[in-house]
Amino acid sequence: MKRMIVGFVLAVSACGHVARASSEDTLSGRWQGVLMKGVMTNVVQLEIARNGAGYEGKYWGAAPVGSPMALTEIQDRPRVHFRIGTVGEFEGAINGGTIEGTFEDGQGSGSFTFEKQPQWDDPFYAP
Repeated sequence: MKRMIVGFVLAVSACGHVARASSEDTLSGRWQGVLMKGVMTNVVQLEIARNGAGYEGKYWGAAPVGSPMALTEIQDRPRVHFRIGTVGEFEGAINGGTIEGTFEDGQGSGSFTFEKQPQWDDPFYAP
């Protein structure tokens, strides 16, 4: 009986560690937001996932329409940073479920706001 209790405690401790580790990864997930530059606004989407020690991601925007573009140079510390092909270089900060910051492209700078979207396959969001 003592061995069962010890095994149970170890199993629960291991599960708790996994939950804490995944909750620390605030950057992974689906993000929807708006790029603002002058009077123009574009609704865009990002999908970012942990890949080993780093991240990989995709971008869908108003232009060009079609296939997603790859995110490169993704960093989450000390600030969020990534590059999207010719769209630009992004720098911002995560605050809860929001990333806000600025971007720079070949024609100037703008700002952005992204909100994290629910992962419908996550049991936390199940009805």
